[in-house]
Amino acid sequence: MKYSLTLGRPFGIRVSVHWTFILIIAWVVFIDIQQGLGLGAILFSVLFVLSIFVCVVLHELSHSLTARRFGIPTRSITLLPIGGVADLEKMPEDPRQELAVSVAGPLLNLAIAFLLWILLSTAGRMDLDPADFQVINKSNFLIILMFANLLLAVFNLIPAFPMDGGRVFRSLLAMKLPRDQATLVAMNIGKIFAFFIAIWGLYANPFLIFIAIFIYIGAQREYEMVKYTSVLAGYTVEQVLMHEYTPLHPHDSLKRAVEILLDGPEQRFIVTDEGRVVGVLTRNDIIQGLMKYDEATEVEKIMNTSVTVFQSNTSLEEAYEKMRYQQITMAPIVENESVKGLIDMDNINEFIMVRTAMRRSG
Repeated sequence: MKYSLTLGRPFGIRVSVHWTFILIIAWVVFIDIQQGLGLGAILFSVLFVLSIFVCVVLHELSHSLTARRFGIPTRSITLLPIGGVADLEKMPEDPRQELAVSVAGPLLNLAIAFLLWILLSTAGRMDLDPADFQVINKSNFLIILMFANLLLAVFNLIPAFPMDGGRVFRSLLAMKLPRDQATLVAMNIGKIFAFFIAIWGLYANPFLIFIAIFIYIGAQREYEMVKYTSVLAGYTVEQVLMHEYTPLHPHDSLKRAVEILLDGPEQRFIVTDEGRVVGVLTRNDIIQGLMKYDEATEVEKIMNTSVTVFQSNTSLEEAYEKMRYQQITMAPIVENESVKGLIDMDNINEFIMVRTAMRRSG
C-alpha cells in the first residue's frame, strides 16, 4: 500500500503502518488536551493506542500464519486507523479452512485477554473501583488492555462480511451452499450490519461511520471477486490463450519495440532467448525506457526479468487470482518448456464478461 512505513518482517511477512495512522494518535492527544490532562496521562493514552495496535498486528499474524498452513501466502500486513489489513493471496475455498483462518484472529485476542486476566488476578489487581478508569494510568493500564482485547474479539466476530465474523458466517453457509451463493447471503447481511453501525456512529462515535463504509464496500468487492472466480472455475489458461504475439529478443532495440507497438494492438511483449522466456515488456516499460534512454538501447536493459509463467493446463481461476495478487497484467504460457502464447488481464476480464452474459441468457 502506498505511503506506508515498513516496521519489520515477522515470519517473513512485511508489517507496515499507513501514514493515516498518525490521525488516530493526533485525535487521542487532542481529546486528552481538551479534557485538561497532563503530559503523563497523554503519554499513557498514546502508549495504550500503540499497545492496541500491537495486539492488532498479532491478530492479523494469526490469520496469516493459519492461512500459511493451508498453502496460502500473505504478502503484507498494513496498519490503518480502522485496524489491520492482512494481504492474503486469497481466502481458502474449503469452508473448514476458511473457518479456521477467520477465527484465528479473534481467538488470539481472547488468548491475550485470558493471559492478562491470569497476570492481574495473580497480582491481586482486579478489584479497582470504576472511578479509577476515567483516565488511563499505570494502575489500570493492563486491565483496560484486557477489556480492549475482549472487545476486539467480540467486535470482529459480528457477522458483518467481510469482517472475521462475516467470514465465519460465510464459511458455515458454504458447507451447505455453493460458495458464490453463500457469499451473496453474507454480503447482504454485512450491508445490513454496516447500515446499523453507521446509524450507531451518528449518535455514539463518527469513527464508526468509517468502519461501516469499509464493511459495505468490502462486502460488495468480495462478492464481485467470488462471482468472477466462480465464472472461471473449470477452465484452464489454454482456453483464453493469445496465440498471436510478437516475441522480442533481449538484444532487440527499443526502436523495434516501438515499431511493433505503433503498428498494431500489441501492448505487452514476451522477451525470449532461444525459446526460453527471460523477461516481459509492457507499453509503460517502453515509454519509461524512452524517457531515460535512446531508441538504440537494447530491450534487456528495461525489461522486467521477474516473470510469472503458467503451464498451459493451469486453472484459469488460479492464474487470475495469482495475477491479481501479484498485480501483474500479463503472463507467458508454456508447455514442455516452449512458449505457447500469453494471457493478460484484459483478455481474462473479457472472458468473464462473455461467460457471465451467456449464463444470464441461458
